Amino acid sequence: MTTRRFLFCALLAANALAHIPTAVAQTFPRLGATLNGGNTTGLTAAHVALLDVMTLGAYVGWKNSAGLTASQLAAAAKLINPSLRVFVYTDIMEDTSPPSILAQNNSQIGSVPWWALTSWPGGSQVSTGGGRYAVNITTHTNALNGLNYPQWRANKDFGSFLSANPSVDGLYVDNVNTTPSVTADFAQSGSSQSPSTAGSSWRSGYVTYFGALRALSPASQQLVIGNLATWLVGNTITEYVTPAPVLNGGTMESVIGQSYSVETFAGWSGMMNYYAHVMTSVAAPQLVIFAQDAISTSDYQGFRYGFASCLLDNGYYYNDDAGNYNDFMTYDEYSFNLGAPTAGPNNPNNGTYSSGGIAVYQNGVYRRDFANGIALVNPKGNGTQTVTLETSYKHLSGTQVPAINNGQTVTTVTLNDRDGVILQRLTSQPIPDAPSLTVQ
Repeated sequence: MTTRRFLFCALLAANALAHIPTAVAQTFPRLGATLNGGNTTGLTAAHVALLDVMTLGAYVGWKNSAGLTASQLAAAAKLINPSLRVFVYTDIMEDTSPPSILAQNNSQIGSVPWWALTSWPGGSQVSTGGGRYAVNITTHTNALNGLNYPQWRANKDFGSFLSANPSVDGLYVDNVNTTPSVTADFAQSGSSQSPSTAGSSWRSGYVTYFGALRALSPASQQLVIGNLATWLVGNTITEYVTPAPVLNGGTMESVIGQSYSVETFAGWSGMMNYYAHVMTSVAAPQLVIFAQDAISTSDYQGFRYGFASCLLDNGYYYNDDAGNYNDFMTYDEYSFNLGAPTAGPNNPNNGTYSSGGIAVYQNGVYRRDFANGIALVNPKGNGTQTVTLETSYKHLSGTQVPAINNGQTVTTVTLNDRDGVILQRLTSQPIPDAPSLTVQ
């Protein structure tokens, strides 16, 4: 992960604390964050307790500005929000030379050696960019004390990040890609293999690492999640899901917001198909972080669009400010407890987007119902659309976008292209249970 600058905002911490009293009962919205970049020492327990899932770039010896270790920060945040799950970051497929990332000083990578070389054993190291070099994560690697690299690294990471931080829930593993990012002699055959050729042994190396890590971990730290940026529809993930999914979730990094995001090159349907693919490719509790990057702090329409899209399934929404990966922005919508998902006019069986239960509601607009409100999203390219609701709903009351979050009662809603909205169910209003609409 590229080093990024940390911008901590004390006001956001205060806002987060104000939201916490309903955190345990608040089924939705689900919020996540991947806080792996730059200087994260300004994070406080009150600030991160707003989240349901977070990953923390807590290198060996990390402490926040108040002197709390990762374990102490997690414990303090869980006192405020017991539903929070905290993961510590690791990256096993690359390192500096000599190894120094995450302050682990893994000198064995160079001395065994475990580098991925252009040809084994006398080739040169292969750069992954940013002053780092590829490590051969496959089980072809030489053994140290009877352990190949994935097994050895699981022991190392367990000691550095899990046993040292008993209050965290597991590890977040970066770059759990479908293939390596470079060409190298992963098979140690004397000549390089392309990323696609090496893909199966690469994925198997990760699977070996996950298994070894769980064999060491206590019941409270069995969860493992990862960076799933390449788990696109059509990319091979066989070893990660057969005979059963090996990860409990992960981050759909930059799924929306960047020039290279899935939503940019494949549109809304491509993004949502990727979302569904990831949800069905991970094991319970399916801790999938839907990451929207590089959004302007004043782009509330862009936020509503990404947030409402995320709400069509059971992922955890993360809005990062310009790809810094060291903080998250908060919105009026976070303060509203949507409650549990329910059946609705376009979803009579209370399904999710990934289950195929959510169909188009009206005019190309999608909808999901919750106990206390609804989410509507108008996909990119659908044009401005108006939907007529089956009964009256209220806009949320807020301060950020008074034209939208104004508390007004409505029976119709007009959504711009690439937009979304959250509406509040009126008190004592029954939840609709039939797919037919009655315009009132």
